[in-house]
Amino acid sequence: MFKEKDGYFQLKEFEELGVNAIYTTVEMGNFQEDHSREEALEKLNIKDRKVYSGHQTHSDNIKIIRKDSDLYSDDTDGFITNEKDVVIFTKYADCLPLFFFDKKTKAFGCIHSGWEGSYKGIGLKAIELLEKEFNVKKENLRIGIGIGISVYKYEVQRDFYLKFKEKYSKEILKDVFLVKNGNMYFDNGRFNYNLFINAGVKSDYIYKDINCTFTNEKFHSYRRDKNHSGRNGAYIFLDKSM
Repeated sequence: MFKEKDGYFQLKEFEELGVNAIYTTVEMGNFQEDHSREEALEKLNIKDRKVYSGHQTHSDNIKIIRKDSDLYSDDTDGFITNEKDVVIFTKYADCLPLFFFDKKTKAFGCIHSGWEGSYKGIGLKAIELLEKEFNVKKENLRIGIGIGISVYKYEVQRDFYLKFKEKYSKEILKDVFLVKNGNMYFDNGRFNYNLFINAGVKSDYIYKDINCTFTNEKFHSYRRDKNHSGRNGAYIFLDKSM
């Protein structure tokens, strides 16, 4: 699970493997702004590394980072790599970061997955690319389902539910939609968890967080603050000793 540090949360199970999966708080700034990102690089001691990011559009587009890849990518909502000196950066305001790491190949990545990305299966696409490009085996893959809006604050309409129902099985949608007082709510984290289990990832290797960006004012939240919302930053990178 994620544990709180000085201005950010860090995924404990990844940290124990030499991988830093970071999710920033309001205290560290608004990560739409350059100065917050610059200060974060200093704080996380990664100013000497190449940082890869993109223009996030709620797509299922994933960039494979090679030695000669551009630092910035248009229309991109996720990155995977096996380059050891790489830092991957994505930003959020209720959507989920999905962190990936394979202990054997040292391949890793991070995916921005709001409901649109989840519906398009961007998390499954990341697994497929990790298998194809870096010979990752599903049974070895660790996944962190990061901090995002909780089901209790993610109200949706019936047409939203029907859209998912038309595409996905009852097994995938088990415990994903909650009906309370006549209103319907969507659990993005649970949906991705079900997708990963169904794809063959070990349950013991999926770490699902319980923080809520809406209710916890330590985080930026678009649903709570609307156009006044900032963005939380997510970083993933390997220890220098790896």
